[in-house]
Amino acid sequence: MKYRNASAGRYGCKTVGVQAAALPAQKIELTMKIRFSVVICTYNYAHLLPDALKSVAAQTLQDFELLIVDDGSTDNTEEIAEQFRLRFQEFRYIQKPHTGPADARNVGVRAAQGTHIAFLDADDLWSPDYLSAMQATFRTNPQAELAHCEGIIFRIENGVVTESALERSLPPLCGPMRSPQDLFQMVQAVAPSGMVFSRGLYKRTGPFDVESFGWFSEDVDWAFRALLAGTFCVCIKRRLYLHRRHAGNLTNKASNSFRSWLKIYSQTLREARRDPQVEALARGVILTRSVRFLPTCPVSESRPLLRQANETLGGDSVMRFCYMGTFLGLVSLLKLLKQTGRLWHRLTRKRLEIDLDVSLDSLFEALPR
Repeated sequence: MKYRNASAGRYGCKTVGVQAAALPAQKIELTMKIRFSVVICTYNYAHLLPDALKSVAAQTLQDFELLIVDDGSTDNTEEIAEQFRLRFQEFRYIQKPHTGPADARNVGVRAAQGTHIAFLDADDLWSPDYLSAMQATFRTNPQAELAHCEGIIFRIENGVVTESALERSLPPLCGPMRSPQDLFQMVQAVAPSGMVFSRGLYKRTGPFDVESFGWFSEDVDWAFRALLAGTFCVCIKRRLYLHRRHAGNLTNKASNSFRSWLKIYSQTLREARRDPQVEALARGVILTRSVRFLPTCPVSESRPLLRQANETLGGDSVMRFCYMGTFLGLVSLLKLLKQTGRLWHRLTRKRLEIDLDVSLDSLFEALPR
């Protein structure tokens, strides 16, 4: 597999953290007619949706349409959404049967009328500068099809932020992928709430995979497919979104992530794995996730999953060791280590008490830089 030896200077990128000469402003204006379609996909998140909508309403750039795709919620999501209708110039509420996040994202994109799609998950928040920063990036880099910024993970308890941690950092990328290392660093940091892409890229890459990734990791699979096809991507080295950890996160069950990566390895990366570096990196991610999911599920679930992983990888010494370890108390040991780590983190972490009702500017300024 070939990768471009891209650099910021070669492609004329200009974003925060990536310095290069910009194209003439007049040429940019003539080339880039940008209008965002903000798509919020939600399922039974009526208690979290208001914070997300407040962050969209607070955008310094107001020229966008808002689409809320309700994936068959059974709570009062529609009532909450309607309370915000008058705060947006263009507002559409789309109800559909509960078929999972991949299908909900596809419904949102098909209904969108803008040139660029900006997802915001219903439990996340944007900085007020999010859309304006994305617009500046696409205007300054007319070749760009995908832009992604960095973000912060945070946990909320009783209405205040009590814990935060930096998301994985993005590579300083401006152009097609330069190496397998950049590809995997990028994809492992992918979050829909930090990603904006052009309508043309969606058409070329295809929809989110409902059949194989309908309920989990649909964003990772889609990003892999887009980037492997040579997408011009700009990574914005600014933390412009907040990803909220809570009991309802789909990502809470580590075994789901493990299963998804097995599918990505065998399906999405089938051709790319001819590159030895891609093969090594993909296997490394699976091995890392095996250690993460083992302490979180019963042996009756982990043992057949490890057996499946060993078959998928075509035989692997680490997978075999983990599988045999389920008979020898390995799961109990990993659970003890995990509990010890959590206790240590609680004792040493710096607690943050930031009221989500304060202005979003104040919220982002108070979080770690």
